[in-house]
Amino acid sequence: MIRFLKIILPIFVACFLVACSSASGKTEKITTPIDKDRDLSIVETTDVHYLDPSLTDNGTAFEKYVAAGDGKQLAYSDEITDAFLDDVKAQKSDVLIISGDLTNNGEKASHEGLAKKLTAVEKTGTQVFVVPGNHDINNPWARKFEKDKQMPTDTISPKDFSKIYGDFGYDEAISSDDFSLSYLAAPSSKVWLLMLDTAIYKTNMQQGTPTTEGGLTAGTLDWIKECSALAEKNGAKLIPVMHHNLTDHSEVIQKGYTINYNQQVIDTLTAGNMDFSLSGHIHTQNIRAAESTDGKKITDIVTNALSVYPHKYGNITYNAEKENFTYQSQKLDIEGWAKKNGATDKNLLNFDQFDYETFYNSGYDKAIVDLMTSESFKSYSQSDKEKMADTMGLNNMYFFAGTAPPKSAGMALWDDAPNSFLKDYVLSTSNPPKTSNDHYVSP
Repeated sequence: MIRFLKIILPIFVACFLVACSSASGKTEKITTPIDKDRDLSIVETTDVHYLDPSLTDNGTAFEKYVAAGDGKQLAYSDEITDAFLDDVKAQKSDVLIISGDLTNNGEKASHEGLAKKLTAVEKTGTQVFVVPGNHDINNPWARKFEKDKQMPTDTISPKDFSKIYGDFGYDEAISSDDFSLSYLAAPSSKVWLLMLDTAIYKTNMQQGTPTTEGGLTAGTLDWIKECSALAEKNGAKLIPVMHHNLTDHSEVIQKGYTINYNQQVIDTLTAGNMDFSLSGHIHTQNIRAAESTDGKKITDIVTNALSVYPHKYGNITYNAEKENFTYQSQKLDIEGWAKKNGATDKNLLNFDQFDYETFYNSGYDKAIVDLMTSESFKSYSQSDKEKMADTMGLNNMYFFAGTAPPKSAGMALWDDAPNSFLKDYVLSTSNPPKTSNDHYVSP
């Protein structure tokens, strides 16, 4: 059953009241702080993977962990997060959305540290709204790093999540789902946020690993329909926000990334007249359209992970006169932030080059290990293997950036290579995008 909570706002905030009826017929009031005739500026990011500095001494255990990872710049997690939030403050954004994987592996200290930073953002006048990702709750991988050891550290429960981030959506929700940490928020009278918790975390501790895949229950889909009806009654446009992808954003990376039973979710969102959705999880910058069973279109916008090269985030503007939205990705200027704030770390001061090299090397190293150890490539020369690894390193980088990769000598070798997942991945990243992955305008 849909539940309504009245948002209590300071008397100095401009607000407007709308009378509406709940599914049970009870009349309530929805309070929104931004006038209906105002344009709206929204910043959206995802996969922050914040690691609180108190959890690492940057020793050998941490260095090995980062080197074995998927390219996240965890050693500079605190600086990247601060640089991003400084951008939000400088832009005087009306709204900040974070669509899951707020923390590295659900560490309680990381959640509390990030929440403290978000409190400072809200004090500047920006409303913040968050939902969890697959790394954030009941995560048995929560770790701290000391010298040459990884040690378990506290993770959090769903109840903890809604309490820690109470000021960032949960205490202000005008409706909360009974089956998940999903909620409906109204940052303005004409733009509402459908914040969907797609993470699956109930069995994480028993299975000893966080669940990668995501989904929505039948009960949550019914709740979405109620939210859609409520928004329509109040003349508000709904933006669905989730961690998992609404549709496929790669020809080979789909299982565990595209939301389970995605056609049902697409049908539910399009039935509610939603034009686009915001998601993350796959870490790349990618925009793709999906179609409902009755032919309606919805565009899923995946923003590049804030923690991963090239560290993009999304700027969304709502034009009140035209009643439409424009999305434009923006690269975070970490190097500029470091110089402005008097950093002395040479990696931060030359971050663009450092970031390029480390992310390229991450892809190159994984490929060269596979090529050197696989029997399928035993007959290939060392030179050819290095060319193929170079192509993997480059294609991987440009796939995450959402742009076409440059031509490389190893591509022809991959074309004729024996079948493997790595070959499929490299080939899938070799084609230029059909449309821009950085720009979108709603109908």
